[in-house]
Amino acid sequence: MKRHVMLAFIFVCILIGWKVWVGLSILDWINMTFLLGIVALALTVTMNIWKTGFLSLFVEGFKVLGNWIVPKTRSAVRTDYLIKNDDRLNQWKENIAAWTSFTFTNLAVISLTISIISLIVYYQ
Repeated sequence: MKRHVMLAFIFVCILIGWKVWVGLSILDWINMTFLLGIVALALTVTMNIWKTGFLSLFVEGFKVLGNWIVPKTRSAVRTDYLIKNDDRLNQWKENIAAWTSFTFTNLAVISLTISIISLIVYYQ
């Protein structure tokens, strides 16, 4: 919970600082925060779909097709095997993916919330 609040505070400060630094009008700033939230949400959804392995059959098909067109050397095959079975590298990739997903999810929620609250205040 502490990480969510701290990250939300940082994102709010960045968004407000961006408005002041660039000198955007309030309506342009609301549009920018909404667009940022939608893009962050799309990235989060894409990362979650990729992590579930939903597209793995599709990607593996292109790998097979690529290997058929341009065959790999024995050293490339051995390197791919070593990379695939490296536990430390795979754990690091999972940690980076989890951190990135967490950050983009928070950015999406904060940006969309700020844009909706700002629109409500703007049209009151």
